[in-house]
Amino acid sequence: MLSLSVVGVQLEHQIKVSWLESSKTISKANTPRKVVINNIIYSVSISAVFKEEQKYYIAYHCSSEKVNQNGEVIGLYVGEIDIVSISQSKSVEISCGFKHALELSLANKSNNNDIKP
Repeated sequence: MLSLSVVGVQLEHQIKVSWLESSKTISKANTPRKVVINNIIYSVSISAVFKEEQKYYIAYHCSSEKVNQNGEVIGLYVGEIDIVSISQSKSVEISCGFKHALELSLANKSNNNDIKP
């Protein structure tokens, strides 16, 4: 059984978090990645990624803070740990509060058909 409290363990499958026209890759378990969109600071961490047949299951947690022009927090969102599934070719959108969707997909996708012996 995998412990969700271990911080910094390398994930077997890296996850790409995308928003608007940018992205970040998460490669370590329980190490939050910060995303800033229009005065909202999103924090996303991946606890585990499991592969079963052709699907990948991602355990993630996200939270967010909305700040005003002075940097004061005017809104909070804290989600529970959730699990979503993706495939190698299909991503999934997650909501971390304040009406902006973040997209999770596999990072560094490689297509074995492109590799010739």
